[in-house]
Amino acid sequence: MNLIRFISLIIRSLEIFFHLHLLTGLITYSGVAVLLRKHLKHYQYRSVNHEKVPFEFFEAPFVSFIVPAYNEGRHLIDTIHAALSADYPNFQVVIVNDGSEDITMPLLLRHYQMLPQSMFESNARIHSSAESLDSVNQFKPNQTLSKLNVSLSQTNIRQIYRSATHSRLIVIDKPHSGKADSLNVAIDYVDSPYVCCMDADSIVTPDALRKLMTKFINQADLIALGGAISPSNEIIIRQGELVRRKTSQPVFVALQIIEYLRSMTTWRTGWSYLNGLLIIGGALTVFKKEALHQVGGYTSDTMTEDLDIILTLHEYHLNNNIPYHIWTVPDVICWTRAPKTIKTLKSQRMRWMYGALQSLNKHKGLAYHKKSFLIGWISFPHFVFIEAIAPIIEMMGLICMITAAAMGILSYEAVLVYACLVYALVGLMSWYSLAINNHFIYSFQSLRQVLRVGFIGLLEPMGYRQRDAYWRMKAWWCWLRNKPVNWR
Repeated sequence: MNLIRFISLIIRSLEIFFHLHLLTGLITYSGVAVLLRKHLKHYQYRSVNHEKVPFEFFEAPFVSFIVPAYNEGRHLIDTIHAALSADYPNFQVVIVNDGSEDITMPLLLRHYQMLPQSMFESNARIHSSAESLDSVNQFKPNQTLSKLNVSLSQTNIRQIYRSATHSRLIVIDKPHSGKADSLNVAIDYVDSPYVCCMDADSIVTPDALRKLMTKFINQADLIALGGAISPSNEIIIRQGELVRRKTSQPVFVALQIIEYLRSMTTWRTGWSYLNGLLIIGGALTVFKKEALHQVGGYTSDTMTEDLDIILTLHEYHLNNNIPYHIWTVPDVICWTRAPKTIKTLKSQRMRWMYGALQSLNKHKGLAYHKKSFLIGWISFPHFVFIEAIAPIIEMMGLICMITAAAMGILSYEAVLVYACLVYALVGLMSWYSLAINNHFIYSFQSLRQVLRVGFIGLLEPMGYRQRDAYWRMKAWWCWLRNKPVNWR
């Protein structure tokens, strides 16, 4: 067998593998899409007929927004403003300044008139049964934070501040120790049964907390719940209402919007319906604090603490035979800022890929887990073989095509048919994701803006996706060599 025939055999074998990978992905995504449609109908029915909770007429569960911030600057003000506008009677907002070196801390102190906790009377504590502000001022100046007996973090606190103008707002100032530890510090110090962990650039809608807490009340074994997330650099909160600035999304941002709607909103909601959800975006997730304490809180040994904590919860509850649910609701209830430059997008995607590989390797015990057929045999393998390995397969396909063309054995007709098929599938999934996200559509002022985003999404397979695969391949290479990626 000469060299050309040997290489040709390898290429043909890989071609069969590529076809099987595409077919498996198509079947999986089609199944999730069908289940998503059922879930949306079920969710809409439940929301209208069974899940209207009158929080104003009984003692609503106390919830703490936790927002770790490191060099966030003025963006943090919009995040705090949105959280303080929550249409929910019993909550507080805790900002953890993670040793910021920019204007973050001075800006917080000045903008919200933050005063040291020592200036308030310290003989009372923030309590989980606080009354609604409609009847009594819920957070009074003499209340203080209470530390739990079991500590998740050993980091020393520099100072705790309370706002003189917003009684719900608290700031914890600490040395820089990373996002995971900052979350643990706040979880240690709040005395609420539920915590809502957010990113410092998230814009949460006013009705988000009410929708999420309704699910916890109606599902006793629910331990973690997220909502659909969409990127938009145009979203602001004005007088308690979500408002979109009257500017068009740049093409670069619009491409990311389609990605978010397809992967982080549509498919995660479909997996949620199956109880096979493996990740909830760190932009907004509500947890039972007890569940976080059971697993030791967040850890700093991966770059994607949001994926790591969900996999940890799955593994802990399966290993200990504890009934549980981890869900996400299909409504877009949180907006996040998308990277504006190629450099920041590259850093983001490499960090996501690197952190995903760390987390999947750390929790490889979930693969083929005997306690859950769905998690062990469908959801986790899908994450590994369809999502994580996808950039390797895409790059292998490109190499095979170039090699076949150089050797004169490439069928250009087959390449054209294959490319059109992939393009049609990506376009179909993108428009499907756009069509079913009503809350996303209604945030625009006109149908023209929606269609613009949809048509821009059709450009994704033309260079954007290939560049993304290249970045993720670089993250793979760094992970295989145990070399951390520099993402800041």
